Amino acid sequence: MNLLFDTNIILALVRDKSGHKLIEYINPKEEAVYVSFVNIAEAQSIAYQNKWGFAKMQILENFFQSVRIIGISDLLLPTYIGIDAYSQRNHPDYQKYPFTTPRNMGKNDLWIAATASLLNLNLITTDADFDHLDSSFISLKKILPIELLIK
Repeated sequence: MNLLFDTNIILALVRDKSGHKLIEYINPKEEAVYVSFVNIAEAQSIAYQNKWGFAKMQILENFFQSVRIIGISDLLLPTYIGIDAYSQRNHPDYQKYPFTTPRNMGKNDLWIAATASLLNLNLITTDADFDHLDSSFISLKKILPIELLIK
């Protein structure tokens, strides 16, 4: 299954000093890697706010040139709406939920999840923001943040 990287994975790759060992760990089968247009906006905003230098920005740009970029389009709207309603426990097609309280998701994470869901991409992340969607809307692979430092 092809992969969609969450922004935290992209940032870890930019910061990686291991000489590509981290990407090999995250993607050992060398599957196709996708990112959402939202990931680009988030990563570049973080870079701008943290005053990244030329070298680090070049690594980020090189990464984006090496992957497939998925734009936001009206094709994602039904999936975005469905995931948002499901996360709030208000989806008309669901009577039972594997979580007891609503899960508030950031709007960027909703776009990323919708992209993974619609395109059937395995979402790779370090955080728990997508956990409640695993197996219902997306296929999720969690990497512990400590794993990104060890590799």
